Amino acid sequence: MVQMPTMNNRTEAQIADDILEQYSLDKLDTSLVPAVERHVLACPVCRDRLKAIEPVSFVHVTKDGPVHSRATKLATGRVMARRWGKQMEGIRECVSVAVAKLFLTQSFFQMFPEHRCGSKCSPAQDRGVRY
Repeated sequence: MVQMPTMNNRTEAQIADDILEQYSLDKLDTSLVPAVERHVLACPVCRDRLKAIEPVSFVHVTKDGPVHSRATKLATGRVMARRWGKQMEGIRECVSVAVAKLFLTQSFFQMFPEHRCGSKCSPAQDRGVRY
């Protein structure tokens, strides 16, 4: 699960890129999720790496409950745009972060045209609990 790079003349355990990608896409084996989350909370390097592969991560609080939007940069160079909520899930592979963000924004407001973001809508930044 971890690779051991040398950083600043010391060795620190870092989560492998493919594990972070699987975690971001919610495709990681559920038995590994708690360990990855504990590590990401404790390790600023892995937390920053995770933020870098998730340039878009937002939660809209709607009358139907929270709707999550996330763009994940893939190792292939493509970007996976994903939206999910209580009774919905959608995913689309995009060519760039800009295209993924546009897709996520436009498709959300097509589904929820009456929605106006308030104080409960915000970037999903806490990685201690899956957002």
